[in-house]
Amino acid sequence: MRLALAAVALLASAHGLTVKNQRVPEHALASRPADFDAPAGAVVMHYYGSGGWGIRWRGQYLLLAPYFSNHTAPVLVSGVDIAPDANAIRAGVEGTPIGDTTLILVGHGHVDHAGDVGGLLDTGVIAKGRAALVADRSTTNELGAYAARFSCVRPLDIADQAKPVDRCVPPVFRVVPLHSAHAPHLELFKVNFEMFGGRQKTPRADAPHKGSDFHVGYPWAYVIDLLDERGEPAFRIHYMDAAAGPPHGLLPGTPLPGRDVDVHIACVPGFTYVDEYPDEVLRWGNARYVMAGHWEDFLRPWSATLAPVPVVLDERKLNQFVDRVEHFLGKGGRGVAPLDPAPAPGARGPRGATWAMPVPGETYRFATGPQLPAPSIRDRE
Repeated sequence: MRLALAAVALLASAHGLTVKNQRVPEHALASRPADFDAPAGAVVMHYYGSGGWGIRWRGQYLLLAPYFSNHTAPVLVSGVDIAPDANAIRAGVEGTPIGDTTLILVGHGHVDHAGDVGGLLDTGVIAKGRAALVADRSTTNELGAYAARFSCVRPLDIADQAKPVDRCVPPVFRVVPLHSAHAPHLELFKVNFEMFGGRQKTPRADAPHKGSDFHVGYPWAYVIDLLDERGEPAFRIHYMDAAAGPPHGLLPGTPLPGRDVDVHIACVPGFTYVDEYPDEVLRWGNARYVMAGHWEDFLRPWSATLAPVPVVLDERKLNQFVDRVEHFLGKGGRGVAPLDPAPAPGARGPRGATWAMPVPGETYRFATGPQLPAPSIRDRE
């Protein structure tokens, strides 16, 4: 298996990676404070890599749990002790307003989502008592040793389905959790293989320190509304940090009121192992734009050459995912697109009129406010 993973990575790095005839940068981009300057009323979205995003809105910074330590597969499955890589964390957040974080959302408890949450506090890049944590109860139990360092902890249980989170969330955001799931890690001969399952049933007194300490728990997707001064949604983000088919990650036949989904933050790995993803979540939210994230290999440092997650993704599948998005959203735009002029090829991830495939360190700015009319995709096959 190790030789197979190495061969996939070597092939990707030797020939480059192209998505929709656009060359993917070979390395993560350097973040700059100026990247987060935005016109009045704009939202800034920064991609840290893996499932990690930073969302800057009205002076607040919402963090979708980033992962920088990037432990190797042999280390994670061997049972040896692991810990967040402080140097990798500092390098990964450099140039971003990570210290302004007031809310951290985690979709599930695997190491590539929850593994560096404690490290963000240990390194001091997020000050003790500044940020709140919202996550599945298994994940908050997993991070129980850090509970006193958060300003607030809100565990999610089954009764929280589709209800705005009632505490811990700053008033400029509205967070609605939706039951979700996690695609298999591998499929061989029509047999699915899933790793690091189960849940943490009681709060840990110590920090998780093995790959097997990071349980999937019960995954959640989130609708994140950025609220204007009147408390109305000025921008809507739908976030899934694991691929999952319907009814997971949505409410069948029940779009949330107020507006369409402006941006769906997608998880690309595993989409071929589940049915109708991203098809049904795009249809449900009548989505306008897609960020095709979590595509890069998080089993190697971000300083290494970027390559797709081995075995489950390759160049063909990345293009197939974008083809699905363009089938539903079209190629001509749906009223939502980054404000920034497209940098030169090689200085950004690939993008189209209705999608982008970001590379770690890339930053986007979007206009907010009333939505322009867009055709419904809810009847599209």
